[in-house]
Amino acid sequence: MSKILKSLILLFVFFSPEIEAKEKNPISTNEAFNVVISKPIFNFTFLCQSSSINTNHALTFSVTPVGNLQSNNVFTLEMSDDDFSSNIVQLSATTTNGSSPSEFVMNFTLPNTTYGTGYKLRVKSSAPAATSVRSNPFDAYFMIHNQGIKLNSATGIDSEVAYCAGSSFNLFIFDSGDASSPLFYPNLTYTWKKKVGSSDVVVGTGTSLSVNSPGQYFVETNYGVCTPSSLSKSILVTVTESSANSIIISTATNTNEVCESVGELLTLNISNSSIYTIKWFLDDDLIDGATSNTYNAVSGGTYKATVDNGSCVTTSNTYTLTSDTFSATIDVNSPYQLSLGESFLVTVTTDANAPSFQWYFNDNLLSETSNVLNISQTGEFKVLVTQTTGCVSTKELILIVIEPSVDEIPNLISPNGDGFNDKFKVPFELTSSNNLNLEIYTSSGKQIFITDNYQNNWPENTEEIFQSKSFFYFKLTKENQLIKEGILTIIK
Repeated sequence: MSKILKSLILLFVFFSPEIEAKEKNPISTNEAFNVVISKPIFNFTFLCQSSSINTNHALTFSVTPVGNLQSNNVFTLEMSDDDFSSNIVQLSATTTNGSSPSEFVMNFTLPNTTYGTGYKLRVKSSAPAATSVRSNPFDAYFMIHNQGIKLNSATGIDSEVAYCAGSSFNLFIFDSGDASSPLFYPNLTYTWKKKVGSSDVVVGTGTSLSVNSPGQYFVETNYGVCTPSSLSKSILVTVTESSANSIIISTATNTNEVCESVGELLTLNISNSSIYTIKWFLDDDLIDGATSNTYNAVSGGTYKATVDNGSCVTTSNTYTLTSDTFSATIDVNSPYQLSLGESFLVTVTTDANAPSFQWYFNDNLLSETSNVLNISQTGEFKVLVTQTTGCVSTKELILIVIEPSVDEIPNLISPNGDGFNDKFKVPFELTSSNNLNLEIYTSSGKQIFITDNYQNNWPENTEEIFQSKSFFYFKLTKENQLIKEGILTIIK
């Protein structure tokens, strides 16, 4: 065999396994399915989103060669504000075909934690695994609080507050403890601004602002470039400097009279009663429960109010009301002692407009409706006098009619039914307080009557009395003090 033939045989044997492998697998798997994903392209420079506003965004990218994408491939979208070094968030996104076979459109939404600048996007594929070039940077904010901000109280400040000269007033974001307040979201920041001409000048940051100069102020949540489209801001509050005479009481009608049945509404020239401590006074006496910037006065007198803004107290002017009412009197003094067999007329005199009269005896309505009543029995008489036109109001007059007075505590009675001296009667002054104690004993010492509320009603059973001996022993006490004791004689 020639040297040339031997060399060819050896060369064939040395290279034959590699040739065979290349025939079975002419290119490696990684080389066959590699793809390149282009840089994401979008037409926005910043994104502003809330739960209901601008909730969908779009970008496009291309894949080369697109034929290398496997059937089980899934595209995902990631966002980061630190060049994907650590803060990486996978976004909720859907992918559709674009205008060419290699182009794709991805629609996505921002997570509600998005808040800041320098965000970038990148697209990733799963089969084969590939990652796009990072997108251009952009600012993005999810406006998680996107409603009005209440200041200082749950109802907020209406429009105006005042601070005392030489002090300040503290404006602050009210913390409701729920999502109605931006303080519910700890990552948010705030900017306080003051109106200066047509401009809004930044005067502070944080959750509160101490104001010591007049002007118009408001606060807004800092959403960067998205702030102008945000609803997360307070109303414009006018802050003024209060002076000694700046708190004024007035009425809608500028009246100085009050109809007591209706009342007259007194109003302070401040709103936002919930952010002040307000106290009302009538004739220098504190009115319990009167703590708002209005008070319905139902009686005549001199009214004033104090307003505490937390740094000083300002006292209002005084406002004097007189009662728009009427007078009514009866021509008999109470209590009236009715003589035996007597009857008398009681007359009401009044200057009420178109008066009406309602009479009562022991709280039972009588039929009499004039200003005169004929009385012939003892008890409590009451008349309600009502002014029925103009200031409608009612007065109550009471007359107590009592039995004839007994000058002395008797030691002899004659319960024979003739209407005179039938009962053991003691002076009215003793029975009127309902705590007079009476004890009666027979001559042999047997107790036959006892009460701690004697009302001139003994004896109740005359037959029992006349069956007994005619001499009795009585003892009167009041509040554990002896008034009188002695012999009581009974005769027919």
